[in-house]
Amino acid sequence: MDLSEVIDAYLVESDELLREMESILLRTESSLPNDEDLNAIFRAVHTIKGTAGMFGYETTVSFTHVVENLLDELRSHLIPFQPILTELLLKAKDHLSFLVSEETKGKIKNEKITFGQSILDEMKPFLQSSSGAPETNRENKENQIGNQEESNTNELKKSGTNPGVGKKITETTSYLISFRPNQNVFSQGLDPISFIGYLKKIGNILSLKTIDQFLPDPIEFDPENCYLGFEINFRSKENLETVQNVFNFIEADCFLHIYPPGFSVEDLVDLSNQLPEEEIYLGNVWKEIQILDDNLFLTYLEEIKSRKTGIPSPSSLVSQTNQKEESESIAKNQNADQIKDSHKSSTIKVDSKRIDNLINRVGELVVSCANMNQLIGDSDDSNLQESSLIVMRLLNEVREISLKLRMVPIGESFQKYSRIVRDLGKELKKDIRLITEGDETELDRNIVEKLSDPLTHLVRNACDHGLELPEERKKNGKDHQGTVKLTAYHEAGNVIIEVSDDGNGISKEKVWNKGIEKGIVFGEMPDSDEEVYKLLFHPGFSTASQITNVSGRGVGLDVVYKNIESLRGSISIKSIPNQGSRFILRLPLTLAIIEGFLVAVGKSHFIIPMEMVLECLHFSDDHKTDSNQFFALRGNLIPFLRLRDYYPCDVDSEQPRENIVIVRNGDKKAGIVVEKLLGEYQTVIKPMGSVFRHVKGVSGSSILGDGNVALIIDVPSLFERTITVENQKFYSHRG
Repeated sequence: MDLSEVIDAYLVESDELLREMESILLRTESSLPNDEDLNAIFRAVHTIKGTAGMFGYETTVSFTHVVENLLDELRSHLIPFQPILTELLLKAKDHLSFLVSEETKGKIKNEKITFGQSILDEMKPFLQSSSGAPETNRENKENQIGNQEESNTNELKKSGTNPGVGKKITETTSYLISFRPNQNVFSQGLDPISFIGYLKKIGNILSLKTIDQFLPDPIEFDPENCYLGFEINFRSKENLETVQNVFNFIEADCFLHIYPPGFSVEDLVDLSNQLPEEEIYLGNVWKEIQILDDNLFLTYLEEIKSRKTGIPSPSSLVSQTNQKEESESIAKNQNADQIKDSHKSSTIKVDSKRIDNLINRVGELVVSCANMNQLIGDSDDSNLQESSLIVMRLLNEVREISLKLRMVPIGESFQKYSRIVRDLGKELKKDIRLITEGDETELDRNIVEKLSDPLTHLVRNACDHGLELPEERKKNGKDHQGTVKLTAYHEAGNVIIEVSDDGNGISKEKVWNKGIEKGIVFGEMPDSDEEVYKLLFHPGFSTASQITNVSGRGVGLDVVYKNIESLRGSISIKSIPNQGSRFILRLPLTLAIIEGFLVAVGKSHFIIPMEMVLECLHFSDDHKTDSNQFFALRGNLIPFLRLRDYYPCDVDSEQPRENIVIVRNGDKKAGIVVEKLLGEYQTVIKPMGSVFRHVKGVSGSSILGDGNVALIIDVPSLFERTITVENQKFYSHRG
């Protein structure tokens, strides 16, 4: 049986639960967690343990069992919460994350199990007693509960009250679980018995009745189908949510109804109307598993009869007033819940590969539609042209919707850096605070995944070499606590992510002198900060006076630069001495489809990202201010370049008419001189082949409607190449 999809769901769910657990622990580190926090952590560990048990992942189950015991005693206030437990539970979370991932692959090694045992050994002193303590405590509590039940029953008898009259059957800790797995449940890789077996870990099954009314004749019996149902009388000290969590993984493949302690005869009648079995049969089942006694069974039959005949039963008349008051209260709560639910949006989980496949198909459709529009544009059929415009409009809407499917909030990625900053602060003996802004900013999921390593490098560098030690900060008149800030926001069709710190900043002189020492540059330091800071991205460049285990300002930044460049993004640095530094990452919203501006030089076509295009103007040599490559734009001088000077193009023999496209990169403007302006063009990005992958100034290619290839211009990289060429000319001229 193929369980790959089910196991994938287990991995995704476990990852979400563990991230929630880590988030709570980090959030409450400076203050003690409240009951709600402890319950949430307990539920996360408990759910993972239950699902792992269904798959037979015993290493995960045995590890989570002890962690669960500790959390159970904490939330029950049997032991006090101590700050050292935060560190211990974070270690447990990390190891549990490893177990979940590796045990599904069958790659658990003995040394890793030993490491997990060392974590459990650290937990044992905090438990109330030995590893058997939780079970003993549970038994004691259940005995107390049983005594309380008997006391309650005696009180009812003394008062002359009939337990069958009124709303509640009795104040019992027993749950009634009606469990009807779907016939095809086995084909989903699920075994209903394993869920029932897991109930024993959180309580006692007092009695169970197997419902076999719908077993087919032997000839029609299919061993791959499930024909059985179950009625269970279950006792537990756990709350309803915990009991329901046992069935989380099978909930979508069964009918499940769990009545908590205090359910009424009327509730059982309502339940009987939802189940496929007859009411009388179900009443006898509930009597057999000791949910109903003889008196309550008669009350149950009266209630069924009264509903069929429309004549109220005696028990209904007795409790009518109380029920009216309760129903009014419930109605108010339901109205409030409905108002609250109306603001919620339902979500479904979809394999990311399916979304990628959808976007690829939409991309191909865009190309085909562009080709169709080009052919239709040459015809004189106005109806056909109108239809093509409608199709194009609808296609644009589908494109926008499909791209949004892959957009995720960057805040989910920011969360993990809280743990990194916390651990680095302890290792470096620095008090560091992480601030995140713009968590709701959405970005393509593929970009978010590839941003993990670059952001980790930048955050580690900011903590290690950006921020000073607390003593040094106090001498400089700063707060002893350093700040690292992660900010995300939209700007001109791009997403900007900033990693900043309030440390000692970057010394331009030190960077330039190090560049001279390594033979990368020579001469006097330029006025442009950008030119100096670019040295930090040179492979192997570092200004650190000593090597640390964490990072060095510049070490690893060449990897950051290459990764950001591969995402069609750019990175820049701003720094003020003794005030801090900012690393600014500018990234596209998506990697799949681009809104571009199509231009041509001779027979060659190029696409400039639309979000960078400001305006287009006629160009001639008269517009040049001097022999240098500068263009006068409304009193301002901006640099420009001709595409034909950088890419081999088949230029017409006669002097063509030229145009200049004014583009923006960050807060800077520049011009690109071309021959033809062909207008806006929506295109699918095709990656360059391995031979051309490292060509500067080109980020990809696209197939036009007529079958021709157009290169997508990487504006930041193109101008960087231009500056490098001009600098080489300048220095060679001086030499």
